[in-house]
Amino acid sequence: MSALFALSASLWAEVARYEEPILYRRAVMTVIKRHYEQVSAMAKGKAAMNRDELNRHANYLEMLSRASIDGFVAGSHEGGTKAKPEIWQDWPRFRAQVEKLQGDVSRLKEAAKSGKPDALKSAVADMIRT
Repeated sequence: MSALFALSASLWAEVARYEEPILYRRAVMTVIKRHYEQVSAMAKGKAAMNRDELNRHANYLEMLSRASIDGFVAGSHEGGTKAKPEIWQDWPRFRAQVEKLQGDVSRLKEAAKSGKPDALKSAVADMIRT
């Protein structure tokens, strides 16, 4: 009986080990969504263009795009995750997509600094595609 308990405890510990990265990436994605929605609303004219706020959101998006990869720890495809299996099946492709997103966000940040609505719309469209 104690052997069964020990095995059960070790399996639970393995699952719990990946819970933190799953929670981390969910949190990062939630915050990315929040800042993206604000930028997108300004780009689409659904919210008043405010350069200070736009730049603040763009700065957060840049930082979060770089932090996002940290939540994709090997083995964290198990458990309560909605991350697609393709992430781990083709890690180089996923990593390249994250790097593309980081580039898109850098361009968004530059567009936000410029304050040019067309540049902002284009940068937002690039992010959507990625």
